[in-house]
Amino acid sequence: MKNETANVSGETQRQAPTAWRTLEKALGLGVTGILTAMMILTGADVVARYALNAPIKGAFEMIEILLVCLVFLAMPLAMFSNAHVEVELWEPKSTLGNRIRIVLGRTAEFLVFGCLAWQLAEHAERLARYGSVSNSLNIPLNIIAWVAATACAIGAAIALSQIVKSLRA
Repeated sequence: MKNETANVSGETQRQAPTAWRTLEKALGLGVTGILTAMMILTGADVVARYALNAPIKGAFEMIEILLVCLVFLAMPLAMFSNAHVEVELWEPKSTLGNRIRIVLGRTAEFLVFGCLAWQLAEHAERLARYGSVSNSLNIPLNIIAWVAATACAIGAAIALSQIVKSLRA
């Protein structure tokens, strides 16, 4: 019985990193797709505008929306690989002090991303209630707010998992 419990626990520990890697790959593909769409749309709009004198209707608005999604989806992606900007205001001389600094930083990340997710979710609900849409393409704005809120919630979850990992180390 004890071996079965250990096996289940080990299996769960192997599945969690796989889920994180899958999420990281999905975010990477999403960001890549958004960047590609922005490049194609911008290029096509420039050609249509100057060569054909017929700009693509709503291209500027679509690029704005894609940019919002790009920024919010790229933040958790940077957190996965610790590629975000860090400023060390305190350089501890001991490993315990360094661990405390890391946990404090990750806790700040968790709180900021958690609050952003919560506020963006409330904002998305308000946008849905009011029926807010974009000006020229009539895209519901609550969808964009939900993308941002979800990305921030993912960022908060990443920060929380990094806190737990730092405390276990």
